[in-house]
Amino acid sequence: MSKLLKHTPRPSNETGAKDDVAVAAAVKLAMEVYGCDAKTAAAHRAIEAWVEKREGEFTFWLHIFSTQNPDSIRPAPSAG
Repeated sequence: MSKLLKHTPRPSNETGAKDDVAVAAAVKLAMEVYGCDAKTAAAHRAIEAWVEKREGEFTFWLHIFSTQNPDSIRPAPSAG
């Protein structure tokens, strides 16, 4: 997995993200861990999985990242 995949496999409808509740829970937990919006949290998790060579987890988080609605992105809180 030293190179980016030319074709990113998509999870099947049966096994990929069939359980919306589990996906929502995973995204919520990632948001809590990283303290950011859903799309950024999914990106963090995907990068972490890629670096640690966990292809199945990488594919899962990449799918979550690509299906997140832009409306789920909230602006970062201001420092002042």
